[in-house]
Order: sequence, then structure tokens, then C-alpha cells
Amino acid sequence: MRAVFKTIEEQITAMRADWPLFRVRKAGPESAIWTGELKPQFSAYRIEVRYAVGDSPEVRVIAPELIRMPENPEGPLPHIYGPLTDPTLCLFDPATDEWDGSMLLSRTTIPWTIDWLTFYEFWVMTKKWSGGGRHPERSPSTETQQ
Repeated sequence: MRAVFKTIEEQITAMRADWPLFRVRKAGPESAIWTGELKPQFSAYRIEVRYAVGDSPEVRVIAPELIRMPENPEGPLPHIYGPLTDPTLCLFDPATDEWDGSMLLSRTTIPWTIDWLTFYEFWVMTKKWSGGGRHPERSPSTETQQ
């Protein structure tokens, strides 16, 4: 049975209710971009959430810049997609249907981002990712990882 996607207006309404300090702007008839601040443990992070109905949400840390550790065996920045210059956070495994458009971003994506940032802060301190998930083999020629 196929999930019934939430409309962009439903997503905007839920985000306003659950995360009232986040700002939103429409990016198209069925897409929006939210920006706001999260403070998981030690630092505050300005994030951006981009979402279009039918696609997976994309989350970026706008500030401060995420620390890279080129010599780290788990990669210079674990659990991300895209180039290191503009990474999006790996918050769920798309292969296991952990997220779909019937879910509210405010109740999934934002809490998962807080979890990711918490694991990131501990990774910076310990050099070990303790957040679980898959770590595909990384080749020197690839800039994409999760």
C-alpha cells in the first residue's frame, strides 16, 4: 500500500507548530526551505531543510562549518551525502524505507538532525562515529558517502 504524502502546506503547518523559531519560504508549489537553529549538546547549529513533496528531505548545516578530519578511517566527515564542500546529512537509510512523504518533517527530520548533530559532536571529540548506520567502503576517488 502506497503512503499518502503530506502536502507542503501540512508540512509547513506542522513545522510552525513544532518548531516555531524556524523560518520557511516556499521554493515552488510543492516545496519549501526551512532555516533554524538547533543546539543538541555543546554548540548551536544553523541548519537548512529543503523538501519537495515526493522527494527525500535534504538537511545541511549552514553554520558553523562542520569539521573535517581527512585522516579519520570513517572518512573526513561521516554519514553525509554529496561533496565535502556541500554535504547533506545522512539521517535515515533510504534502502530500508525509514522515511516517506506521509511523515511529518517536524517529527522525524528535525529530531533526527538533533541526533546526527549529537553524534557529530561526540565524533569530533572521540574520532569514532557512535550513531550506527551503514558505512560503505570509501574509495579515494569518491566524495560521496553516508
